[in-house]
Order: sequence, then C-alpha cells, then structure tokens
Amino acid sequence: MSRGKGARKPCDVQQARQRLVDARQFLEAADLLDAPGVVATCAIHAAIAAADAITCHALGERSSDGNHMSAVDLLRQVDTSLATALKRALDRRTQAGYESVDVSAAEATSCVRWAGQLLAAAEARFEV
Repeated sequence: MSRGKGARKPCDVQQARQRLVDARQFLEAADLLDAPGVVATCAIHAAIAAADAITCHALGERSSDGNHMSAVDLLRQVDTSLATALKRALDRRTQAGYESVDVSAAEATSCVRWAGQLLAAAEARFEV
C-alpha cells in the first residue's frame, strides 16, 4: 500500500450490505433523538457506514484507518460529491462526540442531511 492512502480492508457484497444496514440503523437512531450532539454523532456514524457500503460495492475495499479522512479519499475514487458530503460530516465529528461545546441543532440537521445523501447513494447501488 502506498503512503497517504491509509489502511484499507478488502470487503465483499455481503459486508457491504451489512454496512448499509448499519448506516440505516444509525440514521434511524438519529431521527429518534433530540440532543444535537448525539444526533450529529449518530448521523456521522451513518455517513461512515454508508461510505463503507459504497466503496465495498464499487471497489471491493473500505477504509480501516483510524483517521476517517482516509475514507474520504477512498470515496473520492467513486464519487467526488459524496466524498464532499462525508468530509463535511466528519468535520463535525470531534465537536459532536468529544467537545464540551455541543454542535448546534442546525449543524446536527446538516449531518443528518449529509448522511441521508450517502445512505440514498448506497441504497441505489443495491437496487436491481
């Protein structure tokens, strides 16, 4: 593996489908919650899982790097606009999950929207 691409794992269609299920469940959880930081965190996890489903389906691999920005780079190989949506969600990850200053309701809504875009794109890949 060349430097700068991050760690990757091979994955198959079954694993891609499982990541799709994970993405749906994270997004469903986000829709049930009220706390913006928790909503954003669930949506961000949904976005990551959906990105994994997309790259597994399209490339046969997913990012396994601790730096989630490697997932953005991998997704960019499939679709640049989806990579942008993932990056925007990931940009809020630290604030949503680890900071004492919570994300705003508007930021949480944006995270849900980006995750929804990624989920819709992942689901479309499995439609026959």
